[in-house]
Amino acid sequence: MEQYYNYDREKYPFVKLVTNLFDCNLQELHRSKEVKYDFFDRPGKDSDTIFHQTFYDAMRAGWLDFEETYKNFIRDEISQIIGIDDKIVFQKWPSFRVHLPGNVAVGGWHRDFDYNHPEGEINFILAITPMFESNTTISESEPGKMDFRQFTLNPGQIVKFNGNKCIHGNLPNTTGKTRVSLDFRVMKYENYNNSHLLTSLSKNNKFLIGDYYDIITQ
Repeated sequence: MEQYYNYDREKYPFVKLVTNLFDCNLQELHRSKEVKYDFFDRPGKDSDTIFHQTFYDAMRAGWLDFEETYKNFIRDEISQIIGIDDKIVFQKWPSFRVHLPGNVAVGGWHRDFDYNHPEGEINFILAITPMFESNTTISESEPGKMDFRQFTLNPGQIVKFNGNKCIHGNLPNTTGKTRVSLDFRVMKYENYNNSHLLTSLSKNNKFLIGDYYDIITQ
């Protein structure tokens, strides 16, 4: 079952940092670039836009304010939520999601396990803009239950869910508002498998510390 949590937006200024990066009202992000996109019907295609390029270029350039905020958030907040007081393995860079009007944010309904992710991962989504109605993520509450429901979040909230084993995805966005969010995966060090040989479908990253993952020691 999914669980919602609030966090301090001043202490962890994700919204401010991403808004400053794009310098616009993020719910109107689709109006900021005169670019047409095909329907995102497969993994990889859904993370290959000018908006994704802007975000990941900033990360590659060394976006220190964001990196510090993200790591502090994992160490101080996420570790408490999942009950870790030693080592936490986490997605090195969060996934940047843009749910454009008339499109989807992720190309295909799936379980992360189907996309080569190792067992033991715990999923989180962090809202940068309001997530509601058809511009949000939809998931079953438990594996195989097929009781799909929409996650409703506002900036300053995260949702924890079992994306590794629960089918999830999204619908074409008919709200007229772009949704921007981050998602990331963490796991207890005891569940980390350093012999996992499969790679991510979109970027071909290895699910290993130093590639897809990083590690924080409390």
